[in-house]
Amino acid sequence: MNIALLFGTFLILMALGLPIALTMGASAALYIVCCTNISPLIIMQQTVSGVNNYVLLAAPFFIMAGALMESGGISKRLVRFCMSLVGHFTGGLAMVVVVACAFFAAMSGSAIATTAAVGAIMIPYMYNNGYDKDFACALTATSGIFGPLIPPSIVMVLYAVNANQSVGTMLIAGAVPGFVMVLCTGLLAVFVCRRNGWKGTGHFDIKEVWTSFIDAIWAILSPLIILGGIYSGIFTATEAAAVACFYSMIVGLFVYHELNFKTMIEDLGKAMKSTGNIMLIVASSCAFSFVLSREHVASTAASAMLSFSGSRIVFLICVVVIMLITGCFVDASPAVMVLAPILAPIAEQYGVSLVHLGAIMVTATSIGMVTPPLGMNMYMAAQIGSRPIHKVIPATIPFIFVTIIGLLVVTFVPQISLWLPSLMHT
Repeated sequence: MNIALLFGTFLILMALGLPIALTMGASAALYIVCCTNISPLIIMQQTVSGVNNYVLLAAPFFIMAGALMESGGISKRLVRFCMSLVGHFTGGLAMVVVVACAFFAAMSGSAIATTAAVGAIMIPYMYNNGYDKDFACALTATSGIFGPLIPPSIVMVLYAVNANQSVGTMLIAGAVPGFVMVLCTGLLAVFVCRRNGWKGTGHFDIKEVWTSFIDAIWAILSPLIILGGIYSGIFTATEAAAVACFYSMIVGLFVYHELNFKTMIEDLGKAMKSTGNIMLIVASSCAFSFVLSREHVASTAASAMLSFSGSRIVFLICVVVIMLITGCFVDASPAVMVLAPILAPIAEQYGVSLVHLGAIMVTATSIGMVTPPLGMNMYMAAQIGSRPIHKVIPATIPFIFVTIIGLLVVTFVPQISLWLPSLMHT
């Protein structure tokens, strides 16, 4: 009965459209008041202790770094470099979107930021070169999902905190799954472009490649510094986030000269707003997780699943289905934070690595960024491209299918997510 009240309240409030942070916090508070003799002050204690965590400092730093990179001229230089490499092939502009999003994802850690930064440049350019408008929006929206996978990833940081895993290990674990999603998206994009006869633009010019590379070298160095520092152990993931923020500011101010004091203040405001939203979710999810632990939801669910099937394969399939459905209605961050404390103990019962579980969960919820009805990347790309969302959704469906294929590969080939972390510990 207590669990029914908790999840019933959660679902009703979510259906009413309340913010997810308020939904989790209110559900936990109602449970405490109605079903226990504990003081309601426990809710405040749990929320405060939840955000009082050093590793969470990585989130605001990475968010700020992403904002500085977008306004500091990095995104357009990356696009120019990618254009010089692959823009002349059939479907070249589509390939540019995929490659540029992969580069930008390796700096921002955010799906929305990646979609906005690359889409603002490439969607109008694709329009002018005869590409289908809805395809352009769908491709950009799908390419944006690399953000939560390719390190640095804000969602991976939040999973690491909730599953008691190393932040550095989880960030590195998303690299190869991210590449799998890049490959799936890119292959479908090239196939569609060849079928429709969408040619590339210009011709390959080694001088342009070199010139654009030199111009973008400081942008390209950013992910190398971040990932190289974490991988080599020079600094922790939190320190890497601070380094990324400082590096982006220096490059934007003194190298590209596209940042100024006013722009930096605006970027700081955007980062503070995004950080506030994330920390509210973190705080309320801690209160929600406290209630789940008190009711032994994880152990009960583990026992039920083990009695249903002792198969590890069946468990992994259940995780994929649960995360895909959840991603349709809940953003990646709260979805991971709510479900990680429940699924992690069950995964251990089945002998599934929690690093592998994190890669599966983040990959699945990232697909939710392009699945209706939530699909924030779809809305962002449709807004940039001035297209009605009901026109963009059908064009996105083939990309959803190929990314699900990529998710299944990540799920049933554990070494995709475990290989790089294993090298860190050898």
